[in-house]
Amino acid sequence: SPPPSPAPRGGTWTNSSPSSPDTTPHRRRAPEPTHRTDEMLAADRLMLQSSLKQNAIQLKEKEMNLFATNFASLGTQSAVLAGFAVTALIEFQPPPSPPRWLMVCYYCCVVVSLVTNLYCVAGSTFLSVFATNLALRGPDGSMERAVDGMRHERRNVFRAFAAGLAFLLAAMVFVAWIIMSIEAAMLSTLIILYGGYVTYSFGKRTAKRFAFSEEGRTEIDEFVTSVVSQLPLLAQMRRNGGTDPVSASPGMSSEEKKQV
Repeated sequence: SPPPSPAPRGGTWTNSSPSSPDTTPHRRRAPEPTHRTDEMLAADRLMLQSSLKQNAIQLKEKEMNLFATNFASLGTQSAVLAGFAVTALIEFQPPPSPPRWLMVCYYCCVVVSLVTNLYCVAGSTFLSVFATNLALRGPDGSMERAVDGMRHERRNVFRAFAAGLAFLLAAMVFVAWIIMSIEAAMLSTLIILYGGYVTYSFGKRTAKRFAFSEEGRTEIDEFVTSVVSQLPLLAQMRRNGGTDPVSASPGMSSEEKKQV
């Protein structure tokens, strides 16, 4: 073998063999603490909860505006019918010596129509004012409470409007028999009864056509809680490298799989 080359001046011998192993120790990277993952999960939970609640409140606000618009329209129509009832009550001039029972029935129908229409106007105004005030200025959860209250009270307002219209039509029947001849009164009664039946049938058919079940409605807090409760599954999917948590967790129950 050839002799080793002389060492350079002021230098030391070095092993230049390419096959020599690297014996320099490598420092292992310390694992990240688990509390950082918990903090990130808590932050994600708070952010998701606030975002979901804000979106749900916006949907409730749209529903409240819809109810307020419906009540305003209904109150306007009831005010018009109340004006007709007041005119029929004040401006009516009966003929001399009319049948007493017809006069009693006529005035009773007019008064009932006036009262029910005024109730509809007042109820629509109260619901629009107080529900809006509660939704915008009340504590947490006031928006949902206001919308639920408007939904429950709308039936009474609709019934009052229908009753006011029905009694006004009945008053027209009685006034026809008071001021008209028998032939004209019979023909007018048939026309009024047919018009009332057509109006009732149309309203019933329309309500049935656009009816829907509200059993599947979910409250805001329940919806937010159900979604936020799935964050541990999202964290598990993150730890699994983005895989499906259902396939990555064979021990998951069927109810948990359905929720995922």
